[in-house]
Amino acid sequence: MTTTRNFIWAMIATISAFWFAMEPQLFTSTNLFEWRSSIIQYSGILSLILMSITMILAMRLSMVENWLNGMDKAYRVHKWLGISSIALGISHWLWCQVPKWLVMSGVLTRPVRQHNSKPAATEFSWNAWVNNLHGFAENIGEWGFYLLLALLMISLWATVKYKPFKLSHRLMSVAYLLIVVHSVLLLKHAYWGEPIYYLTFGFAFIGSIAAIYSLLGFVGRSNRHAAVIVSTRYFPQAETMELILKPKSAWQGHTAGQFAYLRFGNEDPHPFTIVSGTTDPEIRFLIKALGDFTTGLYERVKIGDAVMVEGPYGRVNFDLSKPQIWIAGGVGIAAFFATLETLKGKTNNPQIDLFYCCRGVDNNLANELYSLTQQAGVRLNVIDTLHSPRLNIDDIATQCDNVNDYDFYFCGPEIFSKTLKKELGARSFDIEKNYHEELFVMR
Repeated sequence: MTTTRNFIWAMIATISAFWFAMEPQLFTSTNLFEWRSSIIQYSGILSLILMSITMILAMRLSMVENWLNGMDKAYRVHKWLGISSIALGISHWLWCQVPKWLVMSGVLTRPVRQHNSKPAATEFSWNAWVNNLHGFAENIGEWGFYLLLALLMISLWATVKYKPFKLSHRLMSVAYLLIVVHSVLLLKHAYWGEPIYYLTFGFAFIGSIAAIYSLLGFVGRSNRHAAVIVSTRYFPQAETMELILKPKSAWQGHTAGQFAYLRFGNEDPHPFTIVSGTTDPEIRFLIKALGDFTTGLYERVKIGDAVMVEGPYGRVNFDLSKPQIWIAGGVGIAAFFATLETLKGKTNNPQIDLFYCCRGVDNNLANELYSLTQQAGVRLNVIDTLHSPRLNIDDIATQCDNVNDYDFYFCGPEIFSKTLKKELGARSFDIEKNYHEELFVMR
């Protein structure tokens, strides 16, 4: 993620340099309205470009997943770039509105407009056409901003159910297209033909293609496979359902730790980690009842039902050349099942310790896990947080000695991961290099 952050900051620095090259007088100016005009352009351009990248990341392109080393990481970048772009949009809106309010209240005096000399005939006709659309562009941009802000609040509001959440994301493409029209028409004429102009138009064009791609329902379409349910089982203590699917069309296989989107009937697709071995002809999932969709899913689906599988996604690569510590929180254990299947019967595996933390132990699931770890030569530790304290690094070090000799792999609640990383940091553990986690969170 460090490489990604550095790239984004380098891009922001480049955009800022191109913008400042067009506004060299700013740091010698004491005119508030001159600053206002320039910063409105800067915040608007930067917000549009970051928003365009979020649109591209939402397309689930394999080249983007390869570059960011996993769709889970792509969605994390997507989320924070989206929030950052809207924060810049709020700044842009405030720079537009606050000076107007101060003029209306008499605190500031409206500046006298200076009329430029008459340009050439062809240039004048183009400029005049764009100028005539300024009022339209301001209105459409303002409504697009209000819509985007409302949709963001819906997306981040944890109590909102999944369907409104998905609809809000679909409508964000509409809001983005309104903002593109606003930005393109109101880009300062002095920027036309300059690097900042081509950069802004390039991102707006690519982002618009991504938004239309999403609105037309093309996201993930080329990666879908028809399947049928062949088996279901429910683990009541863990509130977890086992689902086994048989693909009807060619399934290209998967690697350990990957996930896929499942669409049941007319429902929206939901992501679940693939549990089955990488060479198994059937695809197995463990689905915990965590929200409005997964709660009661076991009662709603039946053997023989059709399911659309989209994927696989994810790039969780287990480096089996050195000792490892695996930590699973709740249904996060699903991320390790496929690797355990791969390790079964092999004799040259490194030392692996698996810590499975759950709130209440389901005996059937625990027995299956115990059998699988025995065959794979993995030491299993089950921590039932109903009766034991939450796992910490001191507990792990008691069993594994120096934790700095291991690679860590984590899948579970984000707050649990943050606590573990803080404790590892206190031991000078190289988190960036040796701590691997699945970051996929829908919100």
